[in-house]
Amino acid sequence: MNKFIYLALLVLLSCNDNQHNQKKINLDFIDNYRGNTINGKKIFYKSCVTCHLYGSAGATTLSDKKEWEYLLKNKNKKEIFINVYNGFAGTKGAMPKMGGCYNCSELDLFDAIEYILSINGLTISN
Repeated sequence: MNKFIYLALLVLLSCNDNQHNQKKINLDFIDNYRGNTINGKKIFYKSCVTCHLYGSAGATTLSDKKEWEYLLKNKNKKEIFINVYNGFAGTKGAMPKMGGCYNCSELDLFDAIEYILSINGLTISN
């Protein structure tokens, strides 16, 4: 139980005051970049696995195809990327800035998104 409380606190602190601290980024790469799922898998197991494997802190689980389809239906790839990059406080929980991978590049983050979606036969690259 203490680990869950620590994890929840870490996620909340990393998203604190998120709307005011959003960094402007150049999203031009998103329109032409198709993603690298091999790199995305590495990034996922380096950082994203903490929340997305079992749904810790309200995160959508890796294999929840219905939720990932819902996400793709309701947000475009730039919105999804910006939520990962800047962090996002949703109704189920919070996504920390950079998905918690503070030394990841923009391409690394995009690759991780593409990997997660590919597990469910989906893609962000459309």
